[in-house]
Amino acid sequence: MYHVLVAEDEHWIRSGLVEMIDRIGGGFKVVGEAENGTEAWNLIQELHPSVLITDIMMPQMDGLSLIKQIDETKLPIVSVIISGYDNFSYAQQGIRYGVSEYLLKPVRPEMLQEALQRSIHRLELLQPIHQQLMQIQAFIDQIQSMDPQQLNTEQAQLTQSIVKNRQCHPSFRMGLLRILAGKLNELLETFYPDYEKITIEQEKEETFKKHIQRLTELWCKMSQSQDHKRSFRLIIKQACDYAEKRYMQEISLSHISETVGLSVSHFSALFKQHTGDSFVNYMNRIRIDKAKQLLLEPDLKIYQVADMVGFSSVPYFTRVFKNITGLSPNEFRKGMGI
Repeated sequence: MYHVLVAEDEHWIRSGLVEMIDRIGGGFKVVGEAENGTEAWNLIQELHPSVLITDIMMPQMDGLSLIKQIDETKLPIVSVIISGYDNFSYAQQGIRYGVSEYLLKPVRPEMLQEALQRSIHRLELLQPIHQQLMQIQAFIDQIQSMDPQQLNTEQAQLTQSIVKNRQCHPSFRMGLLRILAGKLNELLETFYPDYEKITIEQEKEETFKKHIQRLTELWCKMSQSQDHKRSFRLIIKQACDYAEKRYMQEISLSHISETVGLSVSHFSALFKQHTGDSFVNYMNRIRIDKAKQLLLEPDLKIYQVADMVGFSSVPYFTRVFKNITGLSPNEFRKGMGI
């Protein structure tokens, strides 16, 4: 299953794209929507999609800047541009940043289906890199539960598996090592306010291995002492309470992070460490719980329920509802005798 993120500032176009992908199927599944490039970038860090479908002209960060950032970070993502501009310079820049397809609006279902089908070979080539990216995230998610010996062993095995992965181009291996080091630095910055970020001057595999080992040892050392560790329970509670009260509104990662006074990367890492899940998934569970209550009202239409619990499109609501409950909203109603 290939996870898709859709970034488009026009609500009705975004909803249409989500619905098209839902109907296309074929192993493609929408896992998130964003209305600007900044929110899309934040969701990429949370959801780790395999495919990005993005508009070019968006507020805060445009689609080309977003794709450039993905290319520079060496994330294993296939990017598809949709644009209202038949502009050769846009297409040139997209090619430079590794864009898979450039589709002109209005996008027809058969155009999108063909573009996704043409992307499958590239997705298969990127799969080993994507799997290692997920292993990095799993390691980071479990870091607080591991003792120093286990942590050092797991880190050494993970780093070695990246370096020895000859299925990856050297630039992607370097990208994965950079991501691992970056996530370790973020964790240290999040939990220890006195920590000063450590960087390296030369980006070579051996240098990165030593750098990652140093960060791991530093985490072990600092986690043994509670003197400088921040307590974030109240901040997480504040975020959870905010989500409970405002689930019917669009709450972006940028917005909730700003509300609790943290950067997006720090808040995301912190929330997952404390709750075991991403904020996006946490919000979706709240919304689906509320939706289940509203679906017991026979006079409410599915699209009304979706809107009332904060989903911008019915196909996305249906997909999330089924992922969480195992049933579509209509099947849930039938099961309840409605």
